[in-house]
Amino acid sequence: MSSDPWGDLTDSLTAVCDQFSQDREAHEGFLAGSPADLEVSGEPYADGWGSTPGRDANMAAVLLAIVAVDHLAGLAVLLRPQARLIYGPSAQARSAMEVAARGYHLLDPGIPPLERIRRQQNERLVSLSEGKRLVEVLKQPQESTDKLNERAKAILDSARRQGLAPHPKPDPPYIGSRPDSATTLIDHAVGQPEGLGSTYYKVMSAVAHGRAHGITQYFTHHGALLDRTHGDAFGSIETTPQQTAQYLSGAPRAMANMLVRLYSQFGWSDTDMQRALTRMRQTWDRIATSP
Repeated sequence: MSSDPWGDLTDSLTAVCDQFSQDREAHEGFLAGSPADLEVSGEPYADGWGSTPGRDANMAAVLLAIVAVDHLAGLAVLLRPQARLIYGPSAQARSAMEVAARGYHLLDPGIPPLERIRRQQNERLVSLSEGKRLVEVLKQPQESTDKLNERAKAILDSARRQGLAPHPKPDPPYIGSRPDSATTLIDHAVGQPEGLGSTYYKVMSAVAHGRAHGITQYFTHHGALLDRTHGDAFGSIETTPQQTAQYLSGAPRAMANMLVRLYSQFGWSDTDMQRALTRMRQTWDRIATSP
């Protein structure tokens, strides 16, 4: 049994983040002969939504992975004793889990290339819809909204030409079947047993996050600094390494499953990453079940 469970939790996260950074810098994209490379060959679905939609869909997945890993690195920082912080771990873990789940969905190895493109174009439609709301809030010229509408129309028209069913009326619009909710995506990414992901999501969104926010307000008001060993302050709110591992382990679970798919799709060697992922899983499971 380690004498520093907080350090074990954070170090296991950092090992995964560091390994991903090394591998991403070494490869930059998918490798020749990889599943991603084979499915974008010739770009048969080039249309108004882009000249390289297959490549764009795969690269969107690695961009999601970069963001998710960045959130995971932030979680490691928040859990370190020297950070002298107790706010935000649940929100940070939830963000990491949400983004990892989106990447996991986009990297599904059992779907044809056009389905991957459809999923990524639906993400683009959501982004364009959010852009329009931002334009309204900032009171930008109507021309800005018109440009966003034109881009959305180009995507929907391309979908129709490719034999997909566009749905332009909802906000945001979508192609094919209605996109899964964040909770459903997280359930899939976290894995068995069924419903585990949504349970983590509820805990992070309600109990854990609410308590962390309340404690933040208390210590901000009183100007108290935390003991660097996570001692009295953490004890007073009944926050322990075990509870942290129990509440937040949905994030490392979703992250691990997403990265396994990414490395397989991009043809990256996963020997070192699998070692880091195994360490992370075992560490969080051990501390979560420690007496």
